[in-house]
Amino acid sequence: MSEQNKHINYQTIEGLKMLQEDGEPDFLLDLIDTLLNTTPQKLVNIDKFLAGNDLMAASKESHSIKSSVRALGAEILGNKCQSLEDLKTTTNFEEAKKIFEEIKLEYTNVANELTQIKGTMK
Repeated sequence: MSEQNKHINYQTIEGLKMLQEDGEPDFLLDLIDTLLNTTPQKLVNIDKFLAGNDLMAASKESHSIKSSVRALGAEILGNKCQSLEDLKTTTNFEEAKKIFEEIKLEYTNVANELTQIKGTMK
C-alpha cells in the first residue's frame, strides 16, 4: 500500500475478496458501487440538517454512512462519522459543522481509493 492509499484498510478488502464464491455476483464491487452511489446524497442531507441545526437527523444519516464505510475498511471515515453521531444530544453545532467538513474531505479520499480498487478488479 502506498502512502497516498491509506484511507482504506486493505486487510478488510482482502477478507471480502476471500468470501467471494465462484459464479456469484461480485459482492465487493456491489458494496463499493452502493457506497459510491448513495453516500453523496447522504452528505447533502447532513449538510441540510446541520444548516437547520438538526443534530439528531444529521446523526442518523452519519450513522448510516458509518456502517457502510466501516464494512469496506474506511476506518478513519467511520470514526469521523461516529464523532458526528456522538454530538446528537448536544447543541454543539459549530463542532458538528467542523467534523462534517472533515467527513466530506475524507469521503473524497475514500471514494478515490475505492474507485482505484474497482479498477483493479475488472
